[in-house]
Amino acid sequence: MKNWLIVSAGTLLLSAGLVGVVSANERPVARVVSLTGTAQLDDSAAATRGTALHEGSIVETGADSRLRMRFNGGSLLTLGENTRFEISRYEPATDTTEQTAYFRVLSGVILAIADGVTPGTDAYVIETPAASIGIRGTIVWGGYFIPGQADYILLEGGPVTITNTSGEVLLTEIGQGTTVLVDDDGRDQTAPYEPEFWDGAKLFEAVTTIAFP
Repeated sequence: MKNWLIVSAGTLLLSAGLVGVVSANERPVARVVSLTGTAQLDDSAAATRGTALHEGSIVETGADSRLRMRFNGGSLLTLGENTRFEISRYEPATDTTEQTAYFRVLSGVILAIADGVTPGTDAYVIETPAASIGIRGTIVWGGYFIPGQADYILLEGGPVTITNTSGEVLLTEIGQGTTVLVDDDGRDQTAPYEPEFWDGAKLFEAVTTIAFP
């Protein structure tokens, strides 16, 4: 009987430890804080204000919709209409580690306000089919709003790297943007163009894609 009690107690402790691990893995990394229109979570449930998001979550907005999410580390991401977004990996900063994030934008447009990112690191990356955006404590807009191309612009802070298999450019000044020509699936057909300052009309059109009514 004594040995059985020892084994049972050990089993309970092990089970408790496993439950703790599972619970930690299932903790939300972000929440939806604003939504206008419609959005889906993981191709099934409707996303609403307050919806919890986890590593692996896929969020897709509908037509004429906008969604904003806040991550545990303070970063804000806004999705424009018809945008499909995946949280591949996210870990907030601790006393000994930097914040790390790896997101994927499969279609549409986003505005990223990366809070808590140490300048000069490459721990915060947003991947699109046309190029990857390396964010270093900054505000950046990126995505598809002109047919046949993907566009990216630095709106605050910086620098931002825009990289694909054909090349890389560095956006260092506010208002600098770059373009990548893409195929029908949104995949890169060229290296990122040399950075240039966008005119007011193009900037206004881009910002409108993520603005809430």
